[in-house]
Amino acid sequence: MDDHLRAVSRVYGPETWDVYDLLDRSLNPSGPEVMLALATERLTPQSVVLDVGCRDASHLIQLVRATGASGVGIDPLERFVERARQAVAEASLDARIQIVQGVMQDIPWPDGSFDLVWCRDVIEVVEALEPAIAETARVLQPRGDLVVFTVFATDRLDPNEAALLAQSLAVVPANLVEEKVEAAFNRAGLAVVRKEVVGTEWREYAEERTQPVSRDLLRLARLRRQRDRIIQNSGEEIYGHIESNLHWLVYQFLGKLLPTIYLLRKQPGAASR
Repeated sequence: MDDHLRAVSRVYGPETWDVYDLLDRSLNPSGPEVMLALATERLTPQSVVLDVGCRDASHLIQLVRATGASGVGIDPLERFVERARQAVAEASLDARIQIVQGVMQDIPWPDGSFDLVWCRDVIEVVEALEPAIAETARVLQPRGDLVVFTVFATDRLDPNEAALLAQSLAVVPANLVEEKVEAAFNRAGLAVVRKEVVGTEWREYAEERTQPVSRDLLRLARLRRQRDRIIQNSGEEIYGHIESNLHWLVYQFLGKLLPTIYLLRKQPGAASR
């Protein structure tokens, strides 16, 4: 038997299938409840929490319900503000949660207004990153906490893939650089208390339940098959944005993007702007 046939025989043998059997078993990945727990254990009924980029306020509602705290949600998009207000009303939390339209870099509250700031999936889309982080630190009470979930590029992301992500109309490529984001935290007087590399766990957790990555791959196949039609109807810019966005979860699943959680604390004497 020559070397190639020997290799073919081996890859179709029990060694290979034993590994596949191993890979078919769940590793019991953690999910988003990890970030919620990190925040809720720092809140009391007397606390006031700010959710920057609150979207539909689902996380803010969970935090307030779990702890009895009060909260403020801020989002720049009117349709998210309307959706968040409706969700708060349906949760019967109007007395404890306020939703306002605004941006992270200009929060309409005085210095030291909040005990904790929640920031999930926002850093990646904020163009003026340093002013936004500094503004977040400003509205934190002395030794207040900032809980952040964000995503960084890894060395598995090749230049062509990075260029594809840059087609997004929302993501700021520079904010996918870990050193840049951590430097912004430091300059704002925020110290890293805890840093957890989520890696592929949340994507595994979701895929085992609702298959969002599989759905996005199917959408991507359909997008590319209908490229000319979609560009004609919606424009090349929208096509490129959607093509980029459909790689977002896939690249996290493959380890090309690295989800990371931070617990940051405002340091005594940190300057307010």
